[in-house]
Amino acid sequence: MQFAHELIVPEVGFPFKLFLFEGREGHYHREKHWHRSIEIFAVCDGELEFKIDEKTWHLTAGEFMIVNSNEVHEVDSPLPNETIVLQIPLKVFEKYYTGEQFIWFTHEPGRKDARFMELLEELYKTYCEKQCGYDMKMNSIFYHLLYLLVKEYRLTEVEDAFVRKNKNLNKLSAITSYMKENYAQELSLEEVARIFGYSPTYLSRMFQKYAGITYKSYLQNIRLEYAMKDLKGGKYNITETALRSGFSGSKAMARAFRKKYGILPSEYKENA
Repeated sequence: MQFAHELIVPEVGFPFKLFLFEGREGHYHREKHWHRSIEIFAVCDGELEFKIDEKTWHLTAGEFMIVNSNEVHEVDSPLPNETIVLQIPLKVFEKYYTGEQFIWFTHEPGRKDARFMELLEELYKTYCEKQCGYDMKMNSIFYHLLYLLVKEYRLTEVEDAFVRKNKNLNKLSAITSYMKENYAQELSLEEVARIFGYSPTYLSRMFQKYAGITYKSYLQNIRLEYAMKDLKGGKYNITETALRSGFSGSKAMARAFRKKYGILPSEYKENA
């Protein structure tokens, strides 16, 4: 099945977010991150690589990955692909929690994989065509997907370590949300720790232990993502982009940019 290369912004009224993966053109890498929603990546064409808790998963056409709430993951997309992404708010599953705001799905292939994949493709196709009554059909498909998720993929017995990590990543989510809202400001580890009532040492350990990344690296990744958007937009020059993104200047941004992407901001801007 071939899909149009466009980002889908769901209309009001659907209890989910549906869109095509932003790394569909290839040469893309999404650094370690996590979120509260359940996220499903369904590869329709091409391939993707996931790393979750140091384990690597290689997905090809016809396969999908369920990423749990607060599960740290990174995605590598070196080649062009067509991948549907479905994000489901955690509260949708509140009747099926196995603990305090906790539900966990397996990554292992199940016997319902083929049917699940068909439904995901049908959901996206229905949205694109927008025929009469499509909203009702979409909700019908969506709830069928939810049924398969809780029946075939939900784990009812989960190790205590997963539950503890989930709780700590919930705490970190409030901190990272603050960082994303204030990335252009001075965000030293000491200042952010003070705002949230932690010692700098404790906050540093939280990032390293539960997110698998240092505070400094996480902040720099946020700033680089915003810098790339500004450079691609073409509205701001290199120095303006650096300052808008929270870097001390163009040289600091260039060092970080080159280290992560292998090219200078000026080169990226020229080809964007």
